Amino acid sequence: MKTMKNPAIFNEIRKMELFSAADDAVISMFAKKVNINTYNDQQTLFLSGDPCDTLYIILSGGIYLYFISEEGNEVIFSDLQPGDAVGEIEFALNYRHSSNAAICGTTRLLEIDRKTFNELSTIPQVSSYLMRTIARKLHRTIMFAEGMALYPLETRLARLLLNLGASHGRSTSDGILIEKPISQSRMGQLINASRPRINAQLQAWKSERLIGVRQHRIVIFNKRSLQIISRHSDPAA
Repeated sequence: MKTMKNPAIFNEIRKMELFSAADDAVISMFAKKVNINTYNDQQTLFLSGDPCDTLYIILSGGIYLYFISEEGNEVIFSDLQPGDAVGEIEFALNYRHSSNAAICGTTRLLEIDRKTFNELSTIPQVSSYLMRTIARKLHRTIMFAEGMALYPLETRLARLLLNLGASHGRSTSDGILIEKPISQSRMGQLINASRPRINAQLQAWKSERLIGVRQHRIVIFNKRSLQIISRHSDPAA
């Protein structure tokens, strides 16, 4: 883990939407009280039951939240991206962490302790940001629970591919290229399915020309068909 200190923190905070309306004096004050740390891929950020005494905001990279099933498998229920807060619900309630968190790729985090958070929470823009990020996380969790409880693997997998296309896709002449590489094992963790079942479904969709693979990355050829399978008209809604 690498730690960034002033004045680099000031410049990072200035670029954040969270502090876009703050003047330099306010940013300078908080730059002295927060840290920006860099973590390596697959590092554990915290485990379920750990004290929650730091609020994290992702500047780059990603974090996935997961729990361990009764069979001992990792089940990922939230894949967090830059701009998302991590641990904000437990932090606000002064609870212990209720899930595990692991770093996905080289990741930079803005870290805020409780005293600084209490000072920040008096700023209306900060409160609005926290409400939005909590709402996004709640929506993702509801969608995950709905998928697990109600829908078969093909529906969950279609939703995953469409969400990846919305977050990491680039339009090409024949479809949407998902530029973020993702293994079948990771797909299984994200939708609670075994790798063989994931592979079988992907192969079926390849034969039907719904998707393809290009340099180890998935291309969505038929977005509309996946939307029908996903039972969502707009997976980003």
